Amino acid sequence: MNADAPTPPSSGSASADDWPTLSNDLLQGLVHALNNRLSALGALMELARLRDETVDPLAELPTEVAQLQELTGLFALLPERRTEAEALELSAALADAVRLHEHHLRLRAGRCEVRYEGTPPAVRAPRSALVRTLVMLVHAAKRSGDASERGGLPIIVRSDESTVSVCVSTAANASHDLVAAGERAGGEVIREGDLMIFRLPTLAELRRRERSARG
Repeated sequence: MNADAPTPPSSGSASADDWPTLSNDLLQGLVHALNNRLSALGALMELARLRDETVDPLAELPTEVAQLQELTGLFALLPERRTEAEALELSAALADAVRLHEHHLRLRAGRCEVRYEGTPPAVRAPRSALVRTLVMLVHAAKRSGDASERGGLPIIVRSDESTVSVCVSTAANASHDLVAAGERAGGEVIREGDLMIFRLPTLAELRRRERSARG
């Protein structure tokens, strides 16, 4: 099997969910979480109005505000933004993807274990495209675990001097949306055995290529 190109869908394997389907579930989960936080704020306001001495609403407000700020940050990850590529820590982007997917309507109870084989170097990519790619990989990992009744399978991040690879064990083929998002992030989605892999060059490798092109 050629590991340098995406594996085309086969008739025997289902494709991973497309982005509109996945993002709709994530959006509904976020709205549900937002409504919960607004209800909590309403309850604190009512306690303050009644001057209930058993609870100090002002002491609880910072926690509720922080949770609302986190939710608005997750909402901001959903729309696609045609931004320029920038230097990013892949581990931070993957953490955002995991937190966002925790609001999925059906799979939010599943755990997603991320295993790093070494410290992943920095990459350069449009943040929106990178996070979208990683969210779809997290979804593929959780859905694979759900189908096998073993819980969320691990995501393995491997790296060397030139590339970073995010690996997920799944029988599903990469959706067209996942392949396209991976390309916009400056990488590629391939299959090696039972692994779906998103591979992209490191920031150091991109700079090396740029120096080589100038020289």
